[in-house]
Amino acid sequence: MTTHSTHIERPSGHSVGLLLGLTGALSALLILNLALFDDLRTDPSATVLETFTKPQHLSSLLAVLIAAALVAFKHRSAARVAVIVAWMEIAAFTFFHIIPVEVGPSKPYWGDGMGDALQWVGVVSIIAVSAAVVLVGRRSSKGAVTPAAVSLRS
Repeated sequence: MTTHSTHIERPSGHSVGLLLGLTGALSALLILNLALFDDLRTDPSATVLETFTKPQHLSSLLAVLIAAALVAFKHRSAARVAVIVAWMEIAAFTFFHIIPVEVGPSKPYWGDGMGDALQWVGVVSIIAVSAAVVLVGRRSSKGAVTPAAVSLRS
């Protein structure tokens, strides 16, 4: 009689904790960026409700919170979702602030619309933490669902 058993490994507690910390930090940085580094600080006519409910801001915050929740509950797709969300943040902040051409709703931080030091701190921090999420998430997702042991009995 032959039996096959597949053991599925979850990411280690260290990588889950690190990924949860990074997604939490990304969430905090996104909120700080809106409240302290950029929008509410630089635009006197902006309101909290208006700022946080802009589609690009709201979707970004919700995506990061969903990724953090998946990581917290150790969902099997958590690392992959976190990596996708981190890449979305990198792409969005690059499009909206790094590319020096104003296209649609983008607000480049150089050229005519020069960003100040706090705005640059926010963007660079968000991109750096997003890159860290990508690195840790890739490591976690590679070991997340791996057939580790197959036993055969004769």
